[in-house]
Amino acid sequence: MIRIIKNICRYIINNSSLYFFVFLIIFSFDRHHRLEAGANPDMAPFEYDVAEYYAFLPALFYGNTEHIDQTFINNKRTIGMAIMYTPAFYVGDLIARNTGELQNGYSKPYRWAIRWESIIICILGLFICRKNLLLFFSDTVVTISLVCIFFGTNLFYYTYSAGELPHSYLFFLYAAFIFLSLKLILEDRYKNLLWLGLIGGMITLIRPTDALILLFPLLFKTGSLNKVKARITTTLKHPYILIVSFLLFLFPLILQLSIWKYFIGDFFFYSYKDEGFFFKDPQIINFLFSYRKGWLLYTPLMIFSFIGILLSKKYLNDFFIFLLFFTISNIYILSCWWDWSFGGSFGCRVLIQAYAIFIFPLALVISCLWNLFKTQKIQKSIFRIFVTTVLAIIIKLNLFQSWQYRWHLIHWCGMNEKAYKYVFLKENLKEGELEYIQTLVTPPDTYKMLKGERDLK
Repeated sequence: MIRIIKNICRYIINNSSLYFFVFLIIFSFDRHHRLEAGANPDMAPFEYDVAEYYAFLPALFYGNTEHIDQTFINNKRTIGMAIMYTPAFYVGDLIARNTGELQNGYSKPYRWAIRWESIIICILGLFICRKNLLLFFSDTVVTISLVCIFFGTNLFYYTYSAGELPHSYLFFLYAAFIFLSLKLILEDRYKNLLWLGLIGGMITLIRPTDALILLFPLLFKTGSLNKVKARITTTLKHPYILIVSFLLFLFPLILQLSIWKYFIGDFFFYSYKDEGFFFKDPQIINFLFSYRKGWLLYTPLMIFSFIGILLSKKYLNDFFIFLLFFTISNIYILSCWWDWSFGGSFGCRVLIQAYAIFIFPLALVISCLWNLFKTQKIQKSIFRIFVTTVLAIIIKLNLFQSWQYRWHLIHWCGMNEKAYKYVFLKENLKEGELEYIQTLVTPPDTYKMLKGERDLK
């Protein structure tokens, strides 16, 4: 009996990062409804982009022939997110059927189910990140990293306030893809290629620019071209698994192509029409630092990840090539989009899914700082308190600015230097101040941006 108790205590001590998830589940029950966004609470979360992603499901199950045709013809989104919403849709449908609520895809049970699915999917993504990190870092470092990546970035806002957008779902898919890749490479589990194919296909379908994640199993633990060739050669020794994996990758894409062919008449169709990339005019500085949506301005925690990418050359070399290529390529491609600020959002929302990757260099920096003084106990304790304080301030800033964005102190698309400095750390507004803030902002000229005038102001 004593041995069993000791083993249980040892397990709890060695897995303290599990406490984070206990707290997160309790926190979610208390807070899931506190940050609801949207102009119409009776329709949230089925507004704006989410309405387009979700529209396929109620149209298919409850729409007439004309409604189905119009939805699939006019909707510029792919069906990727509708597939991800499907489990919640069925849960909402079941609840509506047994409670007398409207079975139309939009009544309260559906809204409730989608909201909770979005929260659960993010928590699952974080849990998989935990498993990934534990392969390389101590449980303490993993716990701190998880707390920081969730509460210290806009992943928090895009879980509790706008979690129905693709970002938390893609964060989960990224984390799962990395987990399966690590098992494949470190433990030679080549059957994982099957899941990698399907998950990679879903990621590509939901957001094609995120197909860069597919390079992870190719570049992880390869520091030279010869090692890349060796990885490819080894993989080719499993041709049947590789073929099935490729077919699974194609499956969601072929499904989308078939829908376009059926409703529009062509297999290949660019649904975004006049929206596109300006590859000769990347807005990298604006993308990273602008007052409008600068990634590092609104999510300063990611500065540590940038430092970690550089440190990974020495301390986490297996990741270095991929991290460097992925970061540079991703930022370049996204900053070339006609609207480099990506519309209404808190900070730079299009990199949220990549936090499943950036959590590795973040954890590396935290590990280096946490273990900076190995033998001097007093200095180590003082420095750890300092590090914890700095991280706590960054987390507090993120949570506060999330609140500011929720209540429109931070404008959804028109922030500039003057507006940002005016609202910085401002909480209690005097009468008329909110209206004054709206006079300071400068929303972008969408028409000019579509024509290539990249809104440099």
